[in-house]
Amino acid sequence: MATLTSQYYCCFVITGTLLMAHDVYALDDVSESAFLQDFPVVLSASRMSQPLAEAPNAMTVIDRAMIVASGFRTIPDLFRMVPGMYVSAFSGNRPIVSYHGTTDDSARRMQVLVDGRSVFMPPLGAVAWEDLPLQIDDIERIEVIRGPAAATFGGNSTQGVINIITRDAGAYSGYKASATKGNGGVADASFSFGKRSEKLDYRLSLGYRHDDGYAANQYDINNDGYKTRLLNLRANYRPNDVDNLDFQVGYNEGTRGDGTNNGSPNTPHDKHNHEYFTQLTWLRSLDNGNELKLQYYHIYQNVLNTLEPYQPLSDNYTNTRDDIELQHTVHTSLTNRLVWGGSLRRDWTHAPNKFSGDQTVMQGTLFANDEWRITPKWLLNTGAMLEDGSIGTLNLSPRIALIYKLTPQQSFRIGVSKAYRNPSVYEERSNYQFGPPVNYTFYLSTGGLRPEMIVSREVGYLGDFPKYGWTIDARLYQDTIKDVIYETDDAGGVPKDFKNLFDASHHGLELTSKHRWGEASWLMVNYTFQTMHSNVQLPYAGSYSDTMPKQMVSALYATKIANNIDFSLGYYQQGAMAVIDQGTKDRQPFTRRVDIRVAKQFKIDNAGHHAEVALVVQGLSGAGYNDYIIQNQFNRRAFITTSVAF
Repeated sequence: MATLTSQYYCCFVITGTLLMAHDVYALDDVSESAFLQDFPVVLSASRMSQPLAEAPNAMTVIDRAMIVASGFRTIPDLFRMVPGMYVSAFSGNRPIVSYHGTTDDSARRMQVLVDGRSVFMPPLGAVAWEDLPLQIDDIERIEVIRGPAAATFGGNSTQGVINIITRDAGAYSGYKASATKGNGGVADASFSFGKRSEKLDYRLSLGYRHDDGYAANQYDINNDGYKTRLLNLRANYRPNDVDNLDFQVGYNEGTRGDGTNNGSPNTPHDKHNHEYFTQLTWLRSLDNGNELKLQYYHIYQNVLNTLEPYQPLSDNYTNTRDDIELQHTVHTSLTNRLVWGGSLRRDWTHAPNKFSGDQTVMQGTLFANDEWRITPKWLLNTGAMLEDGSIGTLNLSPRIALIYKLTPQQSFRIGVSKAYRNPSVYEERSNYQFGPPVNYTFYLSTGGLRPEMIVSREVGYLGDFPKYGWTIDARLYQDTIKDVIYETDDAGGVPKDFKNLFDASHHGLELTSKHRWGEASWLMVNYTFQTMHSNVQLPYAGSYSDTMPKQMVSALYATKIANNIDFSLGYYQQGAMAVIDQGTKDRQPFTRRVDIRVAKQFKIDNAGHHAEVALVVQGLSGAGYNDYIIQNQFNRRAFITTSVAF
């Protein structure tokens, strides 16, 4: 009870201090240049709109130009353009996206949001990337927080946050259609319709995606292709000058290949996935630039997986999530802004083979983030979140960042944050087993896990040099992690358990350089050097320090050439690494990949109607490489996309 009281008291003191800051320290006059920046404006770092140079965390913004130029047709591939981000795949329909360690297909330490809706779902605590009712063409931009952000988004944010922001309902008016065809079973199609009016905008998107995964490689072992059909509707209604109602609904269904031909009892078959969501956001504009925001969403997931050849055994599960959040943004003075609020969430899981009974988890949060402009050159960002995870855990995650504006185009940042990750319901309560004729238990949790805790320290620099068309983002970081939760098989076999197995430290350097030549050409280059240390020997990979590439490079060049032709070239390189949950035979060697995209636009009429034909080649050299495990052999892929807007 004493701990509970002290943590609520700490949160109260922090919030109260932020509210009073303007009375004690506010300045009478602030230079207008302090508010004018050439950097992108971001929303995710502190829940307030602010220039990237004034955000309390290192961030990468993937905008529409980068999305188009990359030629990527799946969302996980986009994160190859983020320094320090590891992208691979456990199978053709189970992508892996991880930042700073623990490169399995769950990535339980990174929060993923779509328009503020958390899609990091139970029972396993993972993101089902292929089940998102979302098309790449509907994405406006992606904001990636590189580093702990639990003060803003809670306990699954200890290594980073991905916030996917979709295009507004009124982003375009008219019809758009596209079709994609290529080798490896690539066959996509989409259709969308949008309409704008004085008070109501809406957009409807329909899509289909098909891919054979890695099944067509030299091993011919995996059954990992997929078929996806999706629908997404977004509408925005403005009844008056101060209220804005945003409504979204999405549906996704399809088959996912499962099973192998390597003698496993789980022989090739298809499982069937269904997901839908509804989301309603009310935004009210208040006096003096203040605003009030109320958001509710519901997510439903259902997976039907009958095991072959052991019918009627199944590995079915159903998840639901209901979340409501209230957020208030207030300008407490000319030099101070505060956003505060809270949320309640209910997760429910029915997974008879993974748990001994249905699982319900209630979660509540209180948060506050403050931006205090001490002088025109000095800015202080502070924040904290109090989170009740309902599995016997109550954590307070604070953050502080001090920013110095050397010039309006150059800033230095020093930040410290402390964040917690509560055990997932699967880590704490799993009982993953099958009855006759299998009679096999994979995981059996003993429970009693402590939350993971991370203390992160970073120094950052952002510089924009308009005269040379050049920007640079540099970050040095040191993360200390305590009580890392990882699977173990102390008995030398199964069932496996989850334990607070080890502590670790991460150090690294991240650089992003962007250069632009006029309006037609630009180049982005990312470089990452990272080291990880722990005295643990993992059950499969061996040394923890080998489970992430020490060096990573990514680059994307885009230009417009004559006759309405776009050309882009992507380069992606990572060092050798040991796969964290696989044996030494699956060790990934040094890999590099080159992609190209060439697109030609055609004008249809003077009303703005146009068409485009684009060729994308991934793995231009043709030299294949193994993705995560040796069976996942990535070979050159080529596909053509034809689209028309009218």
